[in-house]
Formats: sequence, C-alpha cells, structure tokens
Amino acid sequence: MSRLHVSFNEEACTEARESFGYFVLVSNAPLDVLEALEDYRMRERIEELFQAEKENVDGRHPRIWHPNALRGRMFVQFVALCYRCFIVKKIKAVKEMLGKDDEKKTPKRLELEKGLLNWLKQRSLAQIFDWFDCLEETTVKTEAGVRRWTTESVAWYRLFLELLGVSKS
Repeated sequence: MSRLHVSFNEEACTEARESFGYFVLVSNAPLDVLEALEDYRMRERIEELFQAEKENVDGRHPRIWHPNALRGRMFVQFVALCYRCFIVKKIKAVKEMLGKDDEKKTPKRLELEKGLLNWLKQRSLAQIFDWFDCLEETTVKTEAGVRRWTTESVAWYRLFLELLGVSKS
C-alpha cells in the first residue's frame, strides 16, 4: 500500500502571498479612494443581483413565449438595478448635505432638514420607496380652476423630493 505525499508549492504560495489583499481599480474619472471603492462595490452588487436574477428568473416561470422576451426582461431588470445604484448614491449625497449650518439657511429650514435626516436614517431604501409609492396626487378641473389633492404631504417629504431633483411638471 503506497502512501500519498502532499506538499505545498512554495513558489506559488510565495507569489500569492505577495499580492494577497491588494487590487487595483482603474477609472477614467477623478475619484478619491473611498469613493472609487464604494462605486466598485455597488457595481459588484448590481452584477451579483443580476446574476441571481438570471439563474432563477425570480424563482418562477418567466411567463414568456419567446427567448427575446426573456432577454428583454433581463435587460429591464439590469437597468432597474442600475437605477437603484443611482438613487442610493443620490440619497447618500442628500444625507451628507442635510443639517449642515449655512448662513443662507433659516432656523426653520435647519430644523426641517434635521427632521428629514432623522427620517432617512430610520428607513431602508425599500421603506423609502414603499412610503412614496403610497402617495397619490389627483388633479381636478373646477370652475374656479385646477385643484390638486394629495394623500399626504409633509414638509420634509417635499424637501426630500426637491433635493433629489424631482419637480412638479
């Protein structure tokens, strides 16, 4: 009976040890280290989620008749994940500028911003989307002109939408 002898490939181990923990990110945009790493990780998250979607098609039948429809569905899911990345970055930028004392801001505005910041810190992205999903606006033409009703409109919600760049048209 022969014995199996196993040994480490010292040369390969040394080479791997030298580059362990180091990687390089190359970008055509000027970014600081943390911003570049955050963008890379967000991109990696999008790719992981997209891969999971492709693998199990939401865990159910895609309910399509043609392969092109499946490719179209996956493309739309990928674009949606990219928009998710965009909105996460936008909300982070809004959080960073909220509550900072500025001579242009009134005490009322600062209090409003602090309330919005507190509200945002207590909610995940899904909870924020759910909250704004239930807001509705109805426009009615009357003899006196056009009237608008909304289901709920708190001052800091309007401020949040304004800071995100969402405007009424």
